[in-house]
Amino acid sequence: MQNDTLNDIAAALIAARRSGIAADETPWKDTPLSPDDAYALQERIGAELGWAVDPDAAGTWKGGGPTTSSVATFAQLPAAWVRPSPGRFDVKDFHKLGIEIEVAFRLARDVTAVDLAARAVHEPAALFDAMTVSIELVDFRWKGEAQAPAILRLVDVQSNGALVLGEWVPIRPVDWAGQVATLRIDGKEVGRYQGAHPCGDPMWMALQWLQHAVARHDRLAAGSVLTTGSWCGMVWLEGPAEVHAAFDGIGEALLTLV
Repeated sequence: MQNDTLNDIAAALIAARRSGIAADETPWKDTPLSPDDAYALQERIGAELGWAVDPDAAGTWKGGGPTTSSVATFAQLPAAWVRPSPGRFDVKDFHKLGIEIEVAFRLARDVTAVDLAARAVHEPAALFDAMTVSIELVDFRWKGEAQAPAILRLVDVQSNGALVLGEWVPIRPVDWAGQVATLRIDGKEVGRYQGAHPCGDPMWMALQWLQHAVARHDRLAAGSVLTTGSWCGMVWLEGPAEVHAAFDGIGEALLTLV
C-alpha cells in the first residue's frame, strides 16, 4: 500500500480521536488494505496518541473472529480507556454506546518466540493464570460506524470505545457450553445467555494472539490481557445507564455511563 494512502488514513483517525468528530471513511472504502497494513496503522496511530505497544509492559488486547476456522484479529486498547470495575465514563466522550459482555484472560508470564516453539502450540492455556468478566463499550471513529469496511474498523482498534475488567479469579476448566452469563441494565435483566460465545470456547484465539503479538513486538509481557468476544451480541444504549454483567462461577463487572 502506498505510504500517502496510509498517511492519510492515520491522519484521519488521529484527528477524529483528538477532536471527537468522526472521520469520513469514503475515500478509502474500496482501498485494498492488508491486515499488515491495518496493524501497522494501529501502531502508528497509537504512537502518535501516546498509547503505543510497549513490549516491556502489560497491555490489554481485544480479539475477535467469526469462527474457529477464521484468522482472528487483534488490537491493543488505549490504557486510559481500560478501567477496573466499577468503571465510570461520560456519555459525551462517545459517539455510540454499544455493549458487549465477555470473558477476559490474563497472561501468567512473559512469552517470546522461544516459549511459543517450546510449549504454547500444544498448551496455550497453560500460559494464563486468571480470568475475569469484562464489559466492552463499542464506539466508532468512522462516520459509517458499523457499515465502514471491516479493515478500516480493524485499524480503529476494532471499534473499541472502552473496557471494564472485573475482579480476577484463578483460571480453571469451564464447561463453556453450559456457562451462563447475565446482562442487566439499570437493574433490569435484559438478557440471559448460555453457551453463547460465537466460537464455543472463548480461549480458541489465544494461540493466534500470542503468535500475533510476539511476531510484531518480539515478546508479550506477563499480566497482558486478552478479551475474547461478546456473549450478548451488541446491545445499544441511548444514554446514561448502569450496566452489570455476571458470569456464573467467574464473577461480575459494572460499567456506569453518566
